[in-house]
Amino acid sequence: MNLRIPRWMQMVGLPVLIILVWLTASMVTTALFVFLSATLLSLILNPLVKRLESLKIPRFLGVFIVYAALLAVIVLFFILIIPPTITQLQLLINNLPGYGETVRQQIESWKTALQGLNLGFDVGGQISKLADRLQNAIVDLGPTILAYSINFVGALSQFLLIVIISIYMLLDARRIGRFIRSMFPKDSEEDADMFVLRTQRAVTHWIQAQALLSLLIGLSVGLGIWFLGLIGVWPEGTSYSVFFGAWAGLTEFIPYLGPILGAIPPVVTALFASPWAALAVVVVFVFIQEVEAHILVPNIMGTAMGVHPLVVIFAMIAGAEIRGIIGILLTLPMVALGREIVVFFRPRISLEKWNRTPAPLEEAADSEND
Repeated sequence: MNLRIPRWMQMVGLPVLIILVWLTASMVTTALFVFLSATLLSLILNPLVKRLESLKIPRFLGVFIVYAALLAVIVLFFILIIPPTITQLQLLINNLPGYGETVRQQIESWKTALQGLNLGFDVGGQISKLADRLQNAIVDLGPTILAYSINFVGALSQFLLIVIISIYMLLDARRIGRFIRSMFPKDSEEDADMFVLRTQRAVTHWIQAQALLSLLIGLSVGLGIWFLGLIGVWPEGTSYSVFFGAWAGLTEFIPYLGPILGAIPPVVTALFASPWAALAVVVVFVFIQEVEAHILVPNIMGTAMGVHPLVVIFAMIAGAEIRGIIGILLTLPMVALGREIVVFFRPRISLEKWNRTPAPLEEAADSEND
């Protein structure tokens, strides 16, 4: 298959098409989000359904088995992980006022030392204002965390709709595949099959690799913080190990920024205990990130994303602006999918060249030279 785009289409058709797609997408953001999520979910689960089909299991029964297994995994996750995570989060929120008072006492001690320097401004008043702001910010952090938790729970209703749509997509996968093949020329059936296979592999490989990597990082962080509490370096670490491990595993889905976001809450919390505890937490995170960068990522992720970091960061910002954290998690596999589409169509689509017509003066000059 080799599609050649004429010049008039490059000048008029493509810009108009881009504008129409942009305007339509901005008007149906929620519907687009739901259907894109359902498409990604169906692409992830379709290989499992096809494997069951190879075992002579009817497709509708294979879809039921796959979703039953997925539901069992989710229920097991909510039973084993969510209760201790919520308990430790609530404990952290309850301790925030005490941490705020610790900050105030430390700043008051600095104020006494600075007042003895006879500086040319009201050191005590400025430091007191700073202490009030920090203490209020720490106390207000609890309701902010709860607000994000409530928003996360509210997103579960959309998840149910996404699951229902993905079930329809899996049950009707053959018809959808025939529709995609019909969009290709009749002599390019192999290209159509390759396109479907490569797009599916791009999404499933990224999701599976990222999920495994996040699981390993979350377990490592949780065990590391628990060990610091066990040996007495940070005694409170055992009370927060599950929550901080789950947080690190979740932020690991965010490339480049995820490791930093995952480390900030435990480091700050440990700093309220002592600088040495915070330093120990930093050492744990640095060790885990070194193992991730040199062992886990090369062997698990490989070239799953394969695009420039600036493209990934732009996609994360756009996803966060559209749907917050859920938008970030959705845009990243879409980037992998988009890369695979570009790689597939680049050698199969060409643009008609714009031949420059010589100006009259240039033609006269050429004739004189001849």
